[in-house]
Amino acid sequence: MLLASVFVLAFMIVQPINRVPDESNHARMTWEIFHKSTNRSFKWMDELPSAPDVTFKEYQRLFSEKIDLSQEEFAFGFNLKTIFFLPQLIGMSLGSFIYPSVGLIVMMGRLFNTLAYIFGVYFLIKYFKYGKKALLFLSLLPIMVQQAASLSYDVMNYLEIMLAIGFLTNIAYSKQFSNRNVLELLVISIGLFVTKPNNVLLLGLLPFVEFEFEGFLAVLNKPFVATKAFVACYLPIFYVLGFATFFLVLHLAFRNQGGLVHYGQVLLNTLFKQSVNGDLNTILTIGMFGFLGNFTIQLLLWLIFIDVAVLALLFLQSQKDFMTKGYTVTSCYLFVVQVIAIISIMYLQWTPIVLGKGAMISVGAQGRYFTPFLILFLPAVANLGILEIKEKVVNRMMIGTLVANFLIALYLMLPFYWNLLG
Repeated sequence: MLLASVFVLAFMIVQPINRVPDESNHARMTWEIFHKSTNRSFKWMDELPSAPDVTFKEYQRLFSEKIDLSQEEFAFGFNLKTIFFLPQLIGMSLGSFIYPSVGLIVMMGRLFNTLAYIFGVYFLIKYFKYGKKALLFLSLLPIMVQQAASLSYDVMNYLEIMLAIGFLTNIAYSKQFSNRNVLELLVISIGLFVTKPNNVLLLGLLPFVEFEFEGFLAVLNKPFVATKAFVACYLPIFYVLGFATFFLVLHLAFRNQGGLVHYGQVLLNTLFKQSVNGDLNTILTIGMFGFLGNFTIQLLLWLIFIDVAVLALLFLQSQKDFMTKGYTVTSCYLFVVQVIAIISIMYLQWTPIVLGKGAMISVGAQGRYFTPFLILFLPAVANLGILEIKEKVVNRMMIGTLVANFLIALYLMLPFYWNLLG
């Protein structure tokens, strides 16, 4: 709580408004939940400045000058998906009542989003029975802190992903599936689909978790065991069917986009050719740890190497032989599948707008989309070997690395935006 409060609140203040990816769009999306967009309504995406150079006088004007909200038309656009904009909505609405300036409305939205992230991660850490330190470390990396300190819906997306992973690992830890878990699974499944459809793929880990049904579900134990035994006997056939289904889905998705051969070349270009995809070593890779601002401030590579090493040590310190072999292997594969899914979705939805139809790379994917899924490597790395390090040493190493990330990020941002420490 202390680390998160200091980190996220500091970023909320230091990061100028709309110098975070898509913040003006998130402001618009949040505002339009309760307001109809007309020619007379406030144009968030046009009115929020985004130039990297910030002067105190101009920035102060964002907070002092009121905007005319008298022409705003009320419209109730609330649906299931807008739940994930709820913290920003409460903050922005409250800010418009207190003092209707762009600065205060956005900062109030940021504040409530920040509070949702801090308390959300805090309760997730208490909820997790396995991987608490890995969750803490990933949650306080600079890229996650940046998004938490903005209007981004990444906050609720991250919390939902971690809730799903926590649910799966807790079931595996207790090895029991109770009546209560049915309701939890239903709510989590809806949340995964509503945030981003590719998140639903996480539920593919459930069949690899060993557990017994409890309560009124206990009658399913015998058929469940029999089904697992049947699948185990014909596992190669199920693998073939799985791959066939996978390629069929890809064929249907890309049949009008050049076909599977073209799609394969797009994936190779996007993930392996820096000369073709200029974002590969920057937004996609550095972006998993800290490509800050509007893709303008790169976290240092040597610091990222340290982050990876510390994260690996935290994984190694976790409990051994905890998950089944199937869960461990599938978890690693699932990270790769998530990367492919996100890149594919961006190729279908965003790339045609930017590069036109038939482009040879996929654009629009950002490393921060993959950051939450790094925890999927935890079971595999944990079982690589035994590493005995005192608990105090691990804690100091973890906290020290996070503080170093935070201070270096501030040192990079202050002169870039505010002409301080330069």
